[in-house]
Amino acid sequence: MLQGTVILKEVFDDVPFLQMPRVVVELLDESLTKPPPLSYHHIGNDDPITTARKAFLTSTPKERSSNTGTPSTFRTRQHDPQRLQSMPCGRPREYEETIPVTLLHPVFGQFLDDCQTIDITAEDNSFIEHLATAMSALYGDESERVEAVGKVFQNYRFQFTITNTKPAGYLTNAEMQVNGHRYVIAEFKNETGSTSTEPYFQAIGYYLDSTREYALKFSRSPLPCLLLTIFGPYMVFAGAAWNLRPTVQILSTPIAFHFHSTDIHNRLTVARHMAAFRKAAERLNEYYENLTETPLLTSAPVPPHMFAYSTSYRSLHSNTLKNFRYVTELDSDKLVFSGTEDEGDHICIKFVQTYSCDVHNHFVSLGCAPALRGFEKIAGGWFMVVMDMLPDDFEMLSARTGRLPLSVFTDISAKLESLHEAGYVHGDIRDANIMVSKTDETRFMIIDFDWAGSAGEARYPACVNYMDIVRPQEARDGKKILRDHDNFMLQVVKRWNFMD
Repeated sequence: MLQGTVILKEVFDDVPFLQMPRVVVELLDESLTKPPPLSYHHIGNDDPITTARKAFLTSTPKERSSNTGTPSTFRTRQHDPQRLQSMPCGRPREYEETIPVTLLHPVFGQFLDDCQTIDITAEDNSFIEHLATAMSALYGDESERVEAVGKVFQNYRFQFTITNTKPAGYLTNAEMQVNGHRYVIAEFKNETGSTSTEPYFQAIGYYLDSTREYALKFSRSPLPCLLLTIFGPYMVFAGAAWNLRPTVQILSTPIAFHFHSTDIHNRLTVARHMAAFRKAAERLNEYYENLTETPLLTSAPVPPHMFAYSTSYRSLHSNTLKNFRYVTELDSDKLVFSGTEDEGDHICIKFVQTYSCDVHNHFVSLGCAPALRGFEKIAGGWFMVVMDMLPDDFEMLSARTGRLPLSVFTDISAKLESLHEAGYVHGDIRDANIMVSKTDETRFMIIDFDWAGSAGEARYPACVNYMDIVRPQEARDGKKILRDHDNFMLQVVKRWNFMD
């Protein structure tokens, strides 16, 4: 039982509330014998993010980052059968997080965009001229390269700090930091293959070590960081962030600084990458200057993991800004989430790189698609699609055990024909993209408009699955999506899911 003079922070050493906290006031008397309400009881478990991060850190003891950079050591970590210590980073490629770092913090997606479009200034060109000279030079050892390249960075106001580990006395990394947070980590090698350690692995190890003490204190932050690996005249950028464990994503191909003086294409590529890097570093510095620890007591619902950073959209209907919070992921392999708006409406949030609002809205007008609420272009080539959440009684046609009446197929076929007459194609008509009501089997919804578009323009994406899914012979990567393809796929759906 709490006394009137007791401070809540001194009673609860963890976050005790999963939803909004409730304070129960009860007048005491001498005859009170009942146990206190459950509201008073201490909840000892951490929030899911803190718990998962703590488990990862416990299973991954701290060690010298130079050791983690050897291929054999890194391979052992990544091939851990239980994946207690492994970190998604593209090595091996098949082990990756569903939510990429470009959606955990906007700086990474903006970096990708800027590498393609940022305007180059005279100062940028001067910087590149000096940096290319330093990067392409030949040095006796790694420390000479770091000193020469680091001097160019510092002359152009990049606040790199070179760190040496003693008593070993060897160069470990260069970094940018604020308030103890390292937001840029650079790992140098004199030349390709000049040492037994791999700079990418080593940079990942430095990131893990530099965020150990902050991953729990700042459990609502992805702790974003840019990683640079520099080997000889080449530079590669990567983005590192925490979800339930650290995850790293390559953001560039190796950039060559020993380009010919007449090679304006490679010069522009280098200039844009470095201008994008400067901008990203400034944004990360600002982010960490304003970062505060996760409060011990919070009224916010406890999320199961970090979601995408976007938490608002502009309504297509009212042009007003709508805020929302994520609730859960709807598919562990896709970027589809459920959420709740501040007003209480249940919504579905989806992140894609291609989408047809026109096709979606056409089916909405026919009453067979969830209403489209918002469509936002965000950094990194992403679109955020916000739509109504389907009622709980809808399920994928592929999940049904019984067959549906032929009349339902006829209705679906008519809706698809209407789409074709309007000049559009869907591209992926199959039973996984048709939702049917459990309580009224005549009600259906058509979803998934990632491939859809105008007939004659829409094309199939890379890596079309035609081995496990029956598709037309012409439905292959890069080919045009035809109306006949939609009709073919619908006939396949009919064969397996509808009565004759």
